[in-house]
Amino acid sequence: MIFNTSFIRVCYLKPLFDGMEHVFGISYRELHIPDALIQEPMALIPFSQVGQWLTQLADISQCPCYMVKLNQYLNFDLLGINGIDPLATPNLAMTIRKINYGIVSLHSGASYYVSQSAKIMKWCYKNPFLFTHQKSHDSLRVAIMLLNTLRHFLGNEYQPIRVHISGSAIGHQQVSDLFGCSVIWNAPQTEIWFDVDHMIQTIVQEKTFNATITMPRSQFEKYLNMPQPHDAPKILFEMINYSRFYNLPTVKGIAQLIGISEQKLQRHLQRQGFTFSSMCNYILSNQAIEYMLDGKEIVEIAKLLGYANHHSFSRAFKRLRKCTPQQYRDKLIKPSR
Repeated sequence: MIFNTSFIRVCYLKPLFDGMEHVFGISYRELHIPDALIQEPMALIPFSQVGQWLTQLADISQCPCYMVKLNQYLNFDLLGINGIDPLATPNLAMTIRKINYGIVSLHSGASYYVSQSAKIMKWCYKNPFLFTHQKSHDSLRVAIMLLNTLRHFLGNEYQPIRVHISGSAIGHQQVSDLFGCSVIWNAPQTEIWFDVDHMIQTIVQEKTFNATITMPRSQFEKYLNMPQPHDAPKILFEMINYSRFYNLPTVKGIAQLIGISEQKLQRHLQRQGFTFSSMCNYILSNQAIEYMLDGKEIVEIAKLLGYANHHSFSRAFKRLRKCTPQQYRDKLIKPSR
């Protein structure tokens, strides 16, 4: 079975949420997003969920073209990722490669790439997992981030040759004014066109290009651990892991996130030799161990996993791991002799 979905990390949405807070006074809490989710920058969110939030933000702000007003926040150097700055390169070409290759660790199922036509470079973004105005909002979000990357190297007044937005027109004049060029709507994908000569544009800045990247091993492993649309077991794993931020996962909730019936989900699990309950226990106990490695206490872990109390968590963990969470944690942190 192939689940037609993709994921995006919390950190990649951070500029959007920060901008909504500062410009419109709208908190992520108004979207009923739990604090615990926002506090985990590497956590994965189904993009179908993000699409709903993008539409809700337009309704709550009463500004269909709210992305334009967030333009100063939609920047790759505001992702807040420890040890990684996509703009810390000597020239535009290196930054574009860094973003295009690195984004797969932040957003699955989407394509970032450059194509060339004569002396025109087209920086492209394609995301097949959104529809209607959701597509317009997301296309604008990325197009503005690409524009701000170009302006980082080419100056704040730089205007692209042309911009293509995937989705129906919203705030056409505002968007045209921001980009300063012709904007084409309902395009097959997001594109921002610029002159090929700008690829080698060098910038003098204070950033250290060859600084050593340091991050915990657990965080590095999370970057590498990104499910792709064809990886059904991993997608199911991450759907359940995401749902626990909203209390313990349910068959109904996971089926809705994936976009299939409860019966179809149950049949898929049976073919894999799982029950929904056994898979949840396995996934939640794995996440518990990751939290233990991060130094979290058992009571806090139980709450983060959606359990009513730490006693319920302890019983579920012991059924699978044959020891209590505290006993397992003690073994992990026991000093080696």
